[in-house]
Amino acid sequence: MDGINIVGVQFRRAGRIYEFAAGETNLRIGDDVVVETDRGPSLAKVATVRFAYGADSGRDLKTITRLATRRDLDETRKLTADEAVKYARSRADSLGLKMTVLQSEVQFGGNKVIIYFAAPGRVDFRELVKELASGLKARVELKQVGSRDEAKLVGGIGICGREFCCSSFLREFVPVSIKMAKNQNLALNPNKVSGGCGRLLCCLAYENDLYSELRRKLPPRGTRVRSLEDGQVGQVVKGDVLNQIIVMETQEGRYVTVPVAQAETLEPGIAESSDDSSEAEAWGEDIDLAALAALTEEGESGVGGGRPQKKPQDGGGRPRNGQKQRHGGGRRDK
Repeated sequence: MDGINIVGVQFRRAGRIYEFAAGETNLRIGDDVVVETDRGPSLAKVATVRFAYGADSGRDLKTITRLATRRDLDETRKLTADEAVKYARSRADSLGLKMTVLQSEVQFGGNKVIIYFAAPGRVDFRELVKELASGLKARVELKQVGSRDEAKLVGGIGICGREFCCSSFLREFVPVSIKMAKNQNLALNPNKVSGGCGRLLCCLAYENDLYSELRRKLPPRGTRVRSLEDGQVGQVVKGDVLNQIIVMETQEGRYVTVPVAQAETLEPGIAESSDDSSEAEAWGEDIDLAALAALTEEGESGVGGGRPQKKPQDGGGRPRNGQKQRHGGGRRDK
């Protein structure tokens, strides 16, 4: 049966994966390869390997150029990312620009450099680009990123004690809302539900589907139920999502705990609304969300996150809210 050998490569750790046809080349996960992108040849690392049959094998994919050699990986012969960052920071400081240089990418061959930076607002970096192109002897591109991408580039340790998800394995940023925190009965404290980027924790989305499924099994407040164990009848006043237990108030005013599986519905309560005041709110306290509004700022993508590109590039997607400017420069002398 005809098929095609397909490998997925990433240009940075936890970056977006792009698929290439490997042809007859025997590749393994972790191998360094040279691939042709829209911006020229680039170094990449193999992240996935698979063999495709049928319609999937007929896809029009670019091919892996070759395995990277020791000469390709020799950082002493060319401009390194650390050198580019150090030089960019010094020039930005000398020009008095209010920006923080985060990281850089040096394209294969050292003839192009991408500098990522963060700033509170727009920055006029035209003079900086000229100085960088002259000093690095390469074409320079500056990209401004948002807070989530900044955390992904810089890295750090989360409140869980582990490395940031976005900088270790999370390739795409997913939408996260306050409703997810409420759905899981978490304390709505900005210090508890926000990550190093100052936005809502990405991990709030990991178990949200399970909580939503378990919550649907709980009868709404006000539902009249009967315990199959002892026959007591009462009205539901509270529910425990994870333990699948409800608390009902009997006619005598006593509160009785009953497992959901042992509760028979006699008269359904009022169904919860599907708007922002959601069923999660019905099982918790009424909370003023004004202090949490800043945590749900949307519109950030770019470094290894957001909407996937149609064609592979040598540095990930372009931030929707960023700035970008290029400047030509000569090839760096070796």
